[in-house]
Amino acid sequence: MNKITLFLFLPVIMVAGDLKDTLLKAKKEHKPVMVYVKAEQCRYCAKMKETTLSDSSVKENIKDFLFVVADKNSKEAKKYLPSVRYTPTIYFISPKFKVINTVKGYLGKDDFNLWVDDSKAKLGMSSTSHTPSIVSTTKSDVWMYDVESAKDYASQTGKQLMIYVDKESSKWSKKMRKETFKSEKIEKALSNFVWVKVQKDSPEAERYGLNPKYAPTVYFMRADGTSLATAEGYFGPKNFSKWISYAKSKI
Repeated sequence: MNKITLFLFLPVIMVAGDLKDTLLKAKKEHKPVMVYVKAEQCRYCAKMKETTLSDSSVKENIKDFLFVVADKNSKEAKKYLPSVRYTPTIYFISPKFKVINTVKGYLGKDDFNLWVDDSKAKLGMSSTSHTPSIVSTTKSDVWMYDVESAKDYASQTGKQLMIYVDKESSKWSKKMRKETFKSEKIEKALSNFVWVKVQKDSPEAERYGLNPKYAPTVYFMRADGTSLATAEGYFGPKNFSKWISYAKSKI
């Protein structure tokens, strides 16, 4: 495969600077890339830039990445990026142009540093020791990880919220992630919902009062945060479809 052909398959676009030259630099210098995808009318993009990405600890943590910005609606982004569902979205990409992690939605400095650390670990890089925490590394494009920015997106697009409270160590949570949410029928049924994933007992879950006795638990909500339905425990695709139908009946 020649170089020009390779570029057409890269899920990344550099707004600042020349795309080809930047990619060649990343490969030549064996440096990973962090791509920040924003949109002009995205208030959480501005918030993340002004708070998280401006924080000294974050700047120090990402200094070994080539940091670039992409506008979701630019011609270049539409040509080189996959369809970006949410903004902000951040891609961590290896020097060989493999997407290591994809982060969607606004994150504060502490949570974002955990994603940077996780990306560095996958790249074999040394990382700053931040407070240990489990970082979800789902590669699906459907998940967001911040409730507030998900509510904002749902409000703008006329969608509802589906908040999945996960627990990495739970075999039933793992089964629901790998089977129920991978079902084409479920994906279609939830097409008008913004998918949000939070960890049980995490600061994000505590902040929004998502304190279920069991994990997994799924909260169906309107964009304003009012409840539609709560499904506690594991559900396979067939039974979970019934919960989706019930939640829709309450809209």
